[in-house]
Amino acid sequence: MTDATVPDQAETGPDQLDRLARMFAHATEFDTSPLYTELAATVADTPALLRLATLARPGQYPTFAFFGAVQAVLLGGADHELALFYRSAAGASPTSTSGASPVPAPGVYAGAGPALIDFVAHHEDEISRLISTRLVQTNIVKRSLALRIGLATITRTMNKPVHLIEVGASAGIHLRFYRYGYHLGGRRFGEPDSPVQISALWHSSAPVPDLDVLPPLASTTGIDLNPLNAADPADRHWLEALVFPENRHQADLLHHALDVVATDPPAIHRGDAIDLCPLLARQLPPDEPRVVFHAVTRLHVPKDRRPAFDAAIDSLGEDAPLYRLSLELPPGPDPRPQPARPGIALTLREPDGRSTDLIVAEGRLEWVEPLAWSS
Repeated sequence: MTDATVPDQAETGPDQLDRLARMFAHATEFDTSPLYTELAATVADTPALLRLATLARPGQYPTFAFFGAVQAVLLGGADHELALFYRSAAGASPTSTSGASPVPAPGVYAGAGPALIDFVAHHEDEISRLISTRLVQTNIVKRSLALRIGLATITRTMNKPVHLIEVGASAGIHLRFYRYGYHLGGRRFGEPDSPVQISALWHSSAPVPDLDVLPPLASTTGIDLNPLNAADPADRHWLEALVFPENRHQADLLHHALDVVATDPPAIHRGDAIDLCPLLARQLPPDEPRVVFHAVTRLHVPKDRRPAFDAAIDSLGEDAPLYRLSLELPPGPDPRPQPARPGIALTLREPDGRSTDLIVAEGRLEWVEPLAWSS
């Protein structure tokens, strides 16, 4: 995803529909979902569906908002033939589920497009309400591994207690990263008995550094425009609806992580990070290090507000060392001689302003390739 894929909700009329049609026609964000790839083409060619997608709130990706709303209604028990194409609803998939990207058999989605059009026509009011009121707050549990890698890197030069702040915390899953188990490069870290076990491929001949050497946590705090409650059935339902239909492993991880968080919910402040970060900066003890983490959050901030977003995060470092961990964009420039695996970078910006891309990872942390981060 790039900045260009974020629509300007101030646009109206044919221009907005044309831009949305191009977004759905070239929705590379669904490269691991054959079903959504197929259905996105239907949306691109159907003005009635595109008009629903225009209801997404400013800064939200209409592609995710639209398909999240459709799946939320479908998983809510709607009786319709569209469910036959959704592994999440049907309990089985017409695709081969081996590997990270299921490959559809020839003709397996024949009829899916017309079924989507008919389904939306019968449930337009509910789908419209979800698109216009919900935010794309996907909590991909495996991204907790990126946070752990970042904290392990920080520990190499600083091992004082830190105040951890997540911007775009959603239900707070990443703020309980220390209650999960991790499997990376043949090594195990974290809690071996946790119901949440995160595994990722390690693309390197170098050994995996110790991810159990972390700075102590002085506090954990979340910030979100609309915090979700891990114990609330409606909020859980929405988060589960944002998982691609084929990705049942991700859905299972999310279910278990929400259970963990529900028993020990972190403090999450409701509001805009632009307003809340400066307030939080004044509330935290001065001189005590802070770590800010955000994963695919800045991309959902309207472009004209991103400088203010960055300045608000910087305010947390006015009277204390600030480490910023972001998982947002591809590495720039990519230092790998022959980068065969496109992905996004975990970037660490240190108190002195120096920025380093630590790893490249698949967006859902299915694999990790180290850059500056190594043993």
